[in-house]
Amino acid sequence: MTGLIVSGVEISLAVLLALMAYRMYTLARLRPFRSTSAFTPASVELAAASFPAAEATRDAYQRVTAGQSRKRVRANDLVTQLHIFSSIQLTDVRHHGLTLRDAAPTLKSLAVAYFYGAACGLAFGHVKEREKILEAAIKVIQHALDIGDIVIEQMLSDLTTSSSLLHCYRNGLEGAEHWQQHRFVPETQSLYASLTANALL
Repeated sequence: MTGLIVSGVEISLAVLLALMAYRMYTLARLRPFRSTSAFTPASVELAAASFPAAEATRDAYQRVTAGQSRKRVRANDLVTQLHIFSSIQLTDVRHHGLTLRDAAPTLKSLAVAYFYGAACGLAFGHVKEREKILEAAIKVIQHALDIGDIVIEQMLSDLTTSSSLLHCYRNGLEGAEHWQQHRFVPETQSLYASLTANALL
């Protein structure tokens, strides 16, 4: 009887070690990507002359496009991370009594800017699947906020027209970077803090 228990424990440990080795292998294969798409805020530098928040946003955006050293991510990994990050932020917002799926368009546009910044923050560098990654990120945002294709396209194209949107974009980018490394988001970079700083709630 004792021999069976010992054998069962040994088999369980062997399975756990094999799973850990597989997970380490998959993490080692991550690849960064450079964020470029029709929705990328390419005119951030032009906006710097008009908005005080734009200069800090430009610096954050340049960190993304410069491809600083970071492990590369695959499209599926980024989408999973963005799902987790957006769920955490939306839960925090709901705990403060705000449901973004039913919110006004102006509030949703701030949240779109935040989550798009988060997608860019989670995905440094360049991979062949960059278009796939950005499309998937936009789908995550659409699902989280209940927004149609045309509406989100318009919101993203207007990203650099407002200092409030740029502030939310920057907070999303920096909050996601911090979350990716430490698994928590500083309160000042949370979605709720970004919304309350830029909208009357």
